[in-house]
Amino acid sequence: MSGKKTTSILIAAVMIMLSLFGCSKPDNLNIDTYKNAEKDTMLVDYFDRVVGTPEEQPYEELVLYTYSDTQALLEHYTNGDTEEETLDRYIVPIQAAQEAFDVIRKSGMNRWNDREKGMTAISGMAYVCKFPDGKGDYIRVTSGHMPEDGTRAFGEVKVVLMNYLREEYREDQ
Repeated sequence: MSGKKTTSILIAAVMIMLSLFGCSKPDNLNIDTYKNAEKDTMLVDYFDRVVGTPEEQPYEELVLYTYSDTQALLEHYTNGDTEEETLDRYIVPIQAAQEAFDVIRKSGMNRWNDREKGMTAISGMAYVCKFPDGKGDYIRVTSGHMPEDGTRAFGEVKVVLMNYLREEYREDQ
């Protein structure tokens, strides 16, 4: 076999392996895909809640929607164990969605539901993340199907979104 042909075959094999093991960049996790999307198209939904006790427990949810080609709407829901739910809204740069997508892609969340065995939320927290599948539906992953380092990935998605909860972006300014 010639050197050129061997190199081509090797490159093709590497590309296939990268796509099988989650190193590819799914088209649906690129904000450019949503440039002409209808306003209020959900891009990322992150939720966490304390679990393991019979009492009502606090939760937090961050939901990012399309707003324009350059901005996204970030809704932040919180509820303490005895408080009413609160909602704060922020108009943030669309880059927030791309940052969250990058974490989701890097962690391989889009394949977590394919795992044979799930894990029980033993940390006292339950996590959920929902994002587009590229076919008009959403992928919903939970801490019940995460790999061992899944808590870190959920935390990274939350940190990305929380970084945009700033007064300068508050909707009612």
